[in-house]
Amino acid sequence: MSPPVDSEVDAGVLDGIASTLRRTSAEVDAVGNSVPAAPDAGDGTPAIVGIMARLVDNAGQLVIGAAAAAEAVAKGNSRYQENEAATAGNLNNAGGTG
Repeated sequence: MSPPVDSEVDAGVLDGIASTLRRTSAEVDAVGNSVPAAPDAGDGTPAIVGIMARLVDNAGQLVIGAAAAAEAVAKGNSRYQENEAATAGNLNNAGGTG
């Protein structure tokens, strides 16, 4: 039989994770303003432009994904705290300890 799992959640850690994800999203998004113009690489120009376009697109997807993950972590943290407070209140009302 497995030992009980400690399921305590540290709200501060989750806030930190959400903050890191938001900051990462913003910083990667800001880098998008510094994308250089297409180089003059002769016959290799189309290939280089294609590579740059793919990198920019992938960076954009990272921005979107990190921002969405930040929102999901923050929302989950908020819901967990609300449920924890409600459960503690219910235990107190039932004569237990919360």
